[in-house]
Amino acid sequence: MNTASMDLFAKNVAALVPHVVEARNRMASGTASVVHPGGFYDAYQLRSQTSGPNGGAGLQGKYYNVLADLAEGLQDVSNGMQKLSKKYSTTEELNRMKTSDLLEALGNASADFQRLGNDSGATVNSPGGSTNTTSTSTNSGNNSGSGGTKT
Repeated sequence: MNTASMDLFAKNVAALVPHVVEARNRMASGTASVVHPGGFYDAYQLRSQTSGPNGGAGLQGKYYNVLADLAEGLQDVSNGMQKLSKKYSTTEELNRMKTSDLLEALGNASADFQRLGNDSGATVNSPGGSTNTTSTSTNSGNNSGSGGTKT
């Protein structure tokens, strides 16, 4: 990778941010419509889970938070790459980059994406760990497939 490709990557990632912000703004409480499925028990349950009684809760609220985290994370990735590109102006300098410099430049993005996972309902471990989605199934104790213990 060279600094020109880092700059292009940063520019392309930054170009995504306004689209994510626009989607998030459409999900904002008060501008998105509340689901009105009908006046019976199951309909009220559907409305409660999708948008809450007055909008802005349930899945609608989760999507809003996820889109906000995504916009912040993408912007932080772009800013971090631009920062690295300025600090390491040649390929030779870039080859001497330390891991700590990369972690520092992208640290805010990592926190944003971890928050995104948490806001979506997923279980997110620290960087370098694994990411698992929340599940209601139980492990039958056979350690096959997901849910087994890593050794």
